[in-house]
Amino acid sequence: MSPRFRQTLLLFVLLIIVTGCTNTSVNNSTNNAPEVTKVTMRLQWLPQFQFAGYLVADARGYYRDAGLEVTILPGGPDAVPLPLVATGADTFGSTGADTVLISREQGIEIVALATWFQASPVAFMVHRDSGIRSPQDFVGRRVGMFYGDNVETEYRALLAATGVDPTSVIEIPGDYSLAPFLERRADVWPVYATDQPYTARAAGADIDLIVARDYGVELMGDVLFTTAAFARQNPNTVRAFVQATLRGWQDALNDPAAAIEIILARSPDFDRDHLEFEAVETIKLMRYGIGQRCVGASDRNVWAKESQLLQSLGVLKTAIDPETVLHTEAVDDYYRTLGIECR
Repeated sequence: MSPRFRQTLLLFVLLIIVTGCTNTSVNNSTNNAPEVTKVTMRLQWLPQFQFAGYLVADARGYYRDAGLEVTILPGGPDAVPLPLVATGADTFGSTGADTVLISREQGIEIVALATWFQASPVAFMVHRDSGIRSPQDFVGRRVGMFYGDNVETEYRALLAATGVDPTSVIEIPGDYSLAPFLERRADVWPVYATDQPYTARAAGADIDLIVARDYGVELMGDVLFTTAAFARQNPNTVRAFVQATLRGWQDALNDPAAAIEIILARSPDFDRDHLEFEAVETIKLMRYGIGQRCVGASDRNVWAKESQLLQSLGVLKTAIDPETVLHTEAVDDYYRTLGIECR
């Protein structure tokens, strides 16, 4: 697959929307109808610390107090948030900032309500004894690659930023198992810094991480999104959901141990030590940049730079104006009531 695969997927989603395969609970929401208060939140993966804000808000009754009935649903290869939210099957979802920008160019009108990961969680894992210290050392090495998603975007941007010819690198298909890396069939392995490094070390690997932002590649990660139509037709519901989630995230960041207990109560098979590692790394990404003072805020300049970078890589035909994809009034008002100016 390639970036063309991702564009094909987005076009498929657009076709579904145009042909009217949408959830009636969303379609029935008009300016004169009562707002929808029974909503779903589709995660990108399992309910781990990456999504602690939603889980804490749910467990502590913040959604209920806001007048909402929220169902949090796991994501995965067969439950991708973008098509589910875009078609109305789900109300809210978690996705990458790049997906929001690409979707808008393809005519899929989703909007970002909050930016959680101010820095991308993607990293490139190497064995410490491999001699690989920088992207220039990728030359002639076997690099695992997940085509058509944010991993490939970040990888291409990293090579471009460091002057590495992509044809000088041996790319091999990625695998959700770390076996190719642990068995040294791959020299460089793309990972989420919040997750797989723990697993690799637990398996006995001595590793280092190469991070694109150390080479000037500034990309974001997880954002909360919904459709532009739902945000327009249900402004109070959107505000209530976003601000209750912000309360959940503030609690999770201020007391990660308590958040982990909530996650374990929901998913007792999770490993506590792994969650503790994930919490530390997640907080770093959320407290990066504007997140140091306003968790969940959206920096227009950072969004503009990411859009321009995607254009330079050929992922976007033209740069997208951040104002067309950002719907951040709920976050801005949340901090304004606290006397905090985020921008």
